[in-house]
Amino acid sequence: MTGPSPARAVLALVAATLALGACSQSGQHRPGQGAASPAAAGHDASVSASPSATTTAPPAPRRLRVAPAGFRLPMAFGREAVISTGCSAFVAGGFVGGDSSIADAYRIDLRHGDVSRLPHLPVAVHDTAGGLAGRPVVVGGGNSSEQSVVQGWDGKAWKVIGHLPQARSDLVAANVAGRLVVAGGYNGTRPAEPGILSSADGSTWKVIGTLPVPVRYPTSAVARGAVWLFGGESSGAMQSAIQRIDPATGRARVVGRLPHPLGHAVAVAFGTRILLAGGRTDADTITDAMWWFDTDTGAVTKAGHLPHPLSDSAVAQCGDTSFVLGGESSSVTDRVLRITYR
Repeated sequence: MTGPSPARAVLALVAATLALGACSQSGQHRPGQGAASPAAAGHDASVSASPSATTTAPPAPRRLRVAPAGFRLPMAFGREAVISTGCSAFVAGGFVGGDSSIADAYRIDLRHGDVSRLPHLPVAVHDTAGGLAGRPVVVGGGNSSEQSVVQGWDGKAWKVIGHLPQARSDLVAANVAGRLVVAGGYNGTRPAEPGILSSADGSTWKVIGTLPVPVRYPTSAVARGAVWLFGGESSGAMQSAIQRIDPATGRARVVGRLPHPLGHAVAVAFGTRILLAGGRTDADTITDAMWWFDTDTGAVTKAGHLPHPLSDSAVAQCGDTSFVLGGESSSVTDRVLRITYR
């Protein structure tokens, strides 16, 4: 046979060179095989050595914002019942000054600020509370005297559907674990006891516990599956106790103290943090201060100020936005505030 042509010799040389390069590459250490990987060496494994790699910026810190909502209530009142159902809120009863109770009721589209008038309550009340117990319900309250009445919405009208075990005003109500939990209040002579009631339908009520610190005019919020009760009033003096209620057992205990006594405030839960806003530091002083309460640590820290002093309001919820409706400042107000924390 004759020898290879010059062209074939060149091709053979190139192939041999490429094969040698491949063998050299296959002999290098790979992550996890002899040499430490970037993660094992203490580096961020998500950052590539490539010049085109980028890092993810940390999320922007959340910011608390309080501003006028862009709509007002049909009239000035406070101490009303508010029941949130999605982004719609039932508002019923209330106080218009001069110790006068009203039976007025409305439904508010919180997204657009549209207000529809509903039929009146059978019993006019203020210093009342509202929640869901199979339907929207208005629980207790007062007029010329404390009331035990529970008034429910049937889709067309409000009707008396039951009674609390005793007359009670100045109370709070919270929906948790499929039930409506009522706590605190006033029976006409002193803070109502036993302090904690529960119902699934608004008609039948069960005593589930007693508050360590009996109070009227506390504020409450639900977080981490518990009802948290803040401050309140007893014997004319504002209180500083923070009380936690387990809705499953009814057990309540004092878990902390506010920086100063406070009653008649509102509370809004944002995850595991609860915002306290406004209220009274004594019978004659309304505050604009806001505070954060951390349910994980029990810490209470300053959160800024409302646009104006405000007490005895009620809160409606629409997604991650809360609305503070009416209340008292120098007098009762029809103003609505929007609170976001994003």
